[in-house]
Amino acid sequence: MGSLFGRKAARNCSQLLFSRSFSSQLFVSRLSFYTTEEELGKAFSPFGKVIEARLVQDFKAKRHKGFGFVTFESEIDAQKALKAMNNRFFRGRLIFVEVANPIPEEETTLDKGE
Repeated sequence: MGSLFGRKAARNCSQLLFSRSFSSQLFVSRLSFYTTEEELGKAFSPFGKVIEARLVQDFKAKRHKGFGFVTFESEIDAQKALKAMNNRFFRGRLIFVEVANPIPEEETTLDKGE
């Protein structure tokens, strides 16, 4: 009986860790330079409510850098979109989709001279 409880507890622990590590924001790379933020949002909208679709801009080249972020209202919708859109063709290019890494806290706070 103790080993059954141990396996169940380990499974619950791994599910908890996965759910905490998953984000509702996805990183999308290898995008066509002709892709717009509106098109990116529409492409991911069948999987759930898209809060934001943002392309990272290269201001010197006056176009986006070929990657961006899609933020969903829920983590479950983001998981569905990740599974469906990763390694798929979009606007003639094979795109990659992965969970966006959060910015470390020390990079988001201002240096207060401490």
